[in-house]
Parts: sequence; structure tokens; C-alpha cells
Amino acid sequence: MEINKLQLELNQCTDLVRVGEQHERGHLIPARAIAKTKTLLSLGAHDNWAFDKAFQQLNPDCKVIGVDYQLSLSSIVSGAFRSGVKSLQSVLFGQLKQSKAHVKALLNRVLLYTFYRSGNRLLRRRVSGHTNEDEISLETLIAVYGTIEDNATMLNISMSCDDYQMVEDIIRLESMLSVVTIELAPVPECMSEVNLFIERMSESFEVVHISGGEINRAEQTPLELTFMNRRLSSSK
Repeated sequence: MEINKLQLELNQCTDLVRVGEQHERGHLIPARAIAKTKTLLSLGAHDNWAFDKAFQQLNPDCKVIGVDYQLSLSSIVSGAFRSGVKSLQSVLFGQLKQSKAHVKALLNRVLLYTFYRSGNRLLRRRVSGHTNEDEISLETLIAVYGTIEDNATMLNISMSCDDYQMVEDIIRLESMLSVVTIELAPVPECMSEVNLFIERMSESFEVVHISGGEINRAEQTPLELTFMNRRLSSSK
């Protein structure tokens, strides 16, 4: 099924809410699913946590678990320190514009650290098919850090062409999931895999939003997808 055809067959969801900025890990999500979610598992966010913050503002009772193999609380602190040093150096050399950029990065790191220290959690792991010191399977992630009841855990994933095999784990664990939001960065030669991924996900989830992913531009926009559990699609 082509993406442009799929856009014509979207579930007519009337309670979509924009959470976060467009093309910045932001997504349109059904309000009923936001209310249902008790745990947000945010995969591959790195230091772009705007979506996680915006989601928790809409549902303060939801806890956020950030999962990124490149990010930890200690790396946030060291990154904030480096930004502070660079800001001072820029001031000394009269580079005020650069200094402001470093101050902005410093502030973001401080707020990010505070966010994950206030009831939320950050895991420095890579999500894969098995669990060890450096990796964690999706099943273990949900079992240990998610909410073990029907449709109470949400997945927000930044995904590349190498991660499409995750679809089988998502489908197998669908009874625990409320919504799966995905930001794909496909390249033209991966579009066939993208379409297969969407078709496979559609077997267990309703596709309620799809946008972006234009491939006829010099600079391609990410593809934003929102999948809602079919068990929630009939609720009002």
C-alpha cells in the first residue's frame, strides 16, 4: 500500500491533539489515548525531550522513561559543563551570538537533567532483540518499566531504516500499548520497507495520522506516524 493511498484510508479520529512541534518528534495523538496512558517509553530521543515534556503536561500522572544508548544523567551534566565553558570562551572573544547558542544548550541540559530527576527515568540502553548490560529488549523494557495492564503504555520512537524489524515485537506486545508514535527518517531506497512496516502495523493498530516523508525534495522531512490500539479506536 502506497503512503499517499494510506493517507486516504486513515481512521477518522476526531479527538487528535498535537503534542510537541511538527517534525521535532511532535505528533498528533488521540486525547482518549493520552488519558489512558500511564507510562510513556520514549526511544531514541537523545536530548530532544520537548515531546516528553509536552505529553506529561497533558497527563501529569504519566511517568516518562527515556531510553537512549548515547544519553545518561552523567553525560547531561558533562554536556552542560562543556556548554558553559564554550559560552564563557565566546564572551571573551566577543562572539556574542555563539555565546547565546551555548547558553541555550546549557539551559536545555539543565532542564533535561531536572526532568529526568523528578519522578521520570533515563536509561542508557540500546533497544534490541535481547537484554544485557548495554541492550534491552522491548518486552523487558515494558515488563520492567512500563505499566502492566491493558493499553496503558505508550511508545514514542525515533526510527531509522535499520530498526524496522522492531515491528514484530510491537505487534506481539500490542495488548499493553495504547499508542505507538513513530518518527521515521526514510531515504528513497527504504520506502518499500516503510510501506511494508505500515501495512504490518495496520494489522493490529489503527493508523490515525501520517504526514511528512516527502521524497521529491532536496531536504527530506521526517515521516510522522501515529498508530492507536484497535481496542481504543471504538471508545469515545
